[in-house]
Amino acid sequence: MENNEELAAKAQRLKEILLDLAGKGPVCIAYSGGLDSRFLAFFSLRCGLAPQLFHVQGPHIAASDTAQAIARASDMGLTPTLIRIDPLENPAIWEAGKNRCYECKKTIFSTLLDQLPPGATLCDGSNASDLSVFRPGKKALEELGIRSPLCEAGISKEQLRAIGRQMGFANPDQAARPCLLTRFPYGFKPSEEMIQAVARIEEFIANHPFGKTLAFRVRVPDSDGPQLHIARASLPDRPFEHLSRLQHDLRDAFPNLLGLPVEILDTLSGFYDRK
Repeated sequence: MENNEELAAKAQRLKEILLDLAGKGPVCIAYSGGLDSRFLAFFSLRCGLAPQLFHVQGPHIAASDTAQAIARASDMGLTPTLIRIDPLENPAIWEAGKNRCYECKKTIFSTLLDQLPPGATLCDGSNASDLSVFRPGKKALEELGIRSPLCEAGISKEQLRAIGRQMGFANPDQAARPCLLTRFPYGFKPSEEMIQAVARIEEFIANHPFGKTLAFRVRVPDSDGPQLHIARASLPDRPFEHLSRLQHDLRDAFPNLLGLPVEILDTLSGFYDRK
């Protein structure tokens, strides 16, 4: 972990980038309500800017995530512009294989660019940690001229959290909630009903006494149905006792769910990239 001077230098660099963008026109942020875009909005406000937030709604985004994104923006005194986009309507996304995120980001950000006020710059919350993993969507952002101030300032996920703690940023340990399409294999087009079923199960687990501390995903890797993937590092003491209770409560809440096999993973993200 960098010392305070190094963190301060990166925070200063981020401020310079944002002020430079603001000198050219409105600063707009593709705002999911996740940690990265939320921090970027927070930091922009601390720099004296008035960022405009654009939040995408669609079948690939859980309704609860949108509600939380709006609430978190409101806590900062901001009101996101809501834009409806349905990736299920674009066949290129399903035909792209492992480049699914490239086609999806291209579709979404092209639409967002059309909504910007004159002279505005659209930013996203990608951070420097994203540069070390497979992120085909990043290529689409670069092609469209989307700015990634956190990346440009060299700020990693953990550095973002550390800077946020120093600045009084709310919930700097917020867990990641990727797009729901990532719960399905490349090349497979899920129905909206399937996506929403996964969203409901994940929401139930996230609000369960055991699930509140878990890093997890509900994925549907094959025709056998959903699986619960849990990051090993997030398991509590006596995990099987807790898992047994969770499985029992899931059966009560979802009578049609025949079972939810559990797989413990060392690395939660990139599951289908490893297949």
